[in-house]
Amino acid sequence: MNKNKLNDALEKLSMQLHRSPEEQFFIRMLRQVWQIDASVPPSDVWRNIIARNQAYFGEFMDLDDGDEKEEAWLLNMMDEKVEAFIRNNSDPAWRTKIITMIDELNHLRARM
Repeated sequence: MNKNKLNDALEKLSMQLHRSPEEQFFIRMLRQVWQIDASVPPSDVWRNIIARNQAYFGEFMDLDDGDEKEEAWLLNMMDEKVEAFIRNNSDPAWRTKIITMIDELNHLRARM
């Protein structure tokens, strides 16, 4: 697996205009994890975001150098983004969109 290509692909996905800010946040958090361990399923990252498990993400981020501003921003925004996820969770279309995105990310990882 070419981690640089995977990282670049995730960066492009997170910048797509049709993605909600919450989706972009999720992809950016996944990117932080995959920079260290690309075997982690997107669904695990999703569950740890929803659980507001900052320690989980902090452990990955501690192993990585070079994007500390991004990492700090992501951790600081976690509560706000999780609240938005929770608000949107009652919308069946939103849940379908998240499941579709997780599937898309699994396929992206497999292609790399």
